[in-house]
Amino acid sequence: MKPFIAALYALFIFAMASGIFVAYRNAEGLMESDYYQKGNGWFKAKTEERRLGLEVVKPESISTGSNEVQFTLSEHGKPLRKADVRLFIGNVSTKEHDFACRMQETAPGVYQTRAVVPTKGKWLLRMDLAAAQLNTSRSWFYEVK
Repeated sequence: MKPFIAALYALFIFAMASGIFVAYRNAEGLMESDYYQKGNGWFKAKTEERRLGLEVVKPESISTGSNEVQFTLSEHGKPLRKADVRLFIGNVSTKEHDFACRMQETAPGVYQTRAVVPTKGKWLLRMDLAAAQLNTSRSWFYEVK
């Protein structure tokens, strides 16, 4: 019985040491370094969005292959013109096919670009918007089949 308990104790020590080693090597941290500043900025941006009456019409869906990605932006029902709109699209499970670009204004308040989605899966679509009085970001998840 003593050898069994000794082996069990050795296994426990090995498992604990392995867990500590893995945790130390992969320490990404549980806290954002400046979480208060980022959170405060996020709430200010959302308050400004509501004050300006920002409306975003996003793409209905995306599919594998080449996609025309188009956003329609308006403030209080009027087209949002001459904004710096950037698109980020990336697969949730890998960074291999991440894509970012600046969108072009093709009509008043309509911003468009072409993006390639090479594989199926869950994809993140993020629009970063910088205008005269507003600097914000919106994100959506799409299931590509």
